[in-house]
Amino acid sequence: MMSLLNDVLDFSKIEAGQMTFETAEMDVEDKLTALRRLWEPKARSQGVRLLVMMDDQGPAFIRTDPLRLQQILFNLVSNAVKFTDKGRIEVEALWRAETSEMVFAVRDTGVGIPADRLEHVFSSFQQADAGTTRRFGGTGLGLTISRRLAEMMGGSLTVVSEVGIGSIFTLTLPVEPVVDGSAAPQAQAVETLSLHGRSILAADDHEVNRRILALLLEPHGCRLTFAVNGAEAVDLAGVERFDAILMDMQMPVMDGLEATRRIRLGGPNGQTPIIALTANAMDVHKAAWDAAGVHAFLTKPIDPVLLAQTLGEAAATRMDAAA
Repeated sequence: MMSLLNDVLDFSKIEAGQMTFETAEMDVEDKLTALRRLWEPKARSQGVRLLVMMDDQGPAFIRTDPLRLQQILFNLVSNAVKFTDKGRIEVEALWRAETSEMVFAVRDTGVGIPADRLEHVFSSFQQADAGTTRRFGGTGLGLTISRRLAEMMGGSLTVVSEVGIGSIFTLTLPVEPVVDGSAAPQAQAVETLSLHGRSILAADDHEVNRRILALLLEPHGCRLTFAVNGAEAVDLAGVERFDAILMDMQMPVMDGLEATRRIRLGGPNGQTPIIALTANAMDVHKAAWDAAGVHAFLTKPIDPVLLAQTLGEAAATRMDAAA
């Protein structure tokens, strides 16, 4: 989502051996449902059906790294939606009890990949051909990162494809099934408060990040206004009322902290919830944001569901205060 796709940032962390992983219980169905809710509007607008299926013989809950798994699936479905303009996309989760592995298959009826280019799609800054970037855009890093993440989690990511027929990306990960249901009490889905009709200001100097935010949020029906630095965000916040503001930390001209401080001085957005969205996750950075008066603090790589939930709650807070 996304820096991610904070692609370049994540790739740099992987290359430097600085990528960190966490293990937690995850509701498989909830994760797939969230993925479908995120991408179905975009797929439907292209006349493409997006279907999600789950093996009813598999565990309802597993232990894995939920954020990294979500990041891989996000990249795979993003690619499928990007390269499919008719037909369908299927996301299927299968359980291999004998090896304690979850297999996620993402199938599409898109343009397909030539046989001599299949392995190149996992190479840094590579896509199926030179015309792909011109037609579809993208950094060419999403699949590279996804395969490396899968391997670092002890799994694999493979692809089979046929030009004009479509592609199947298969993610296989070793996981620990949760058999005692201990995750069930915490597994209640958190409903995202509606973002439909909300006006959001997003400040980020990286074009890729702005495109990712648009891709993540526009399907929710909100109106996005972008600023490319902190000074521009301050100017926009001085003339138009927003329901919530997303603020990156490191930007040219004026950084996010200073922009937040100036917006908090008054004007139409003096009380508007500001959400810090940054790769700087150290405690000292969080303390600086708190002192500046932010409503919430989100770190990159972007968690699409958490982003929408946080924005929805923030916008609702803004409306309650106005009432």
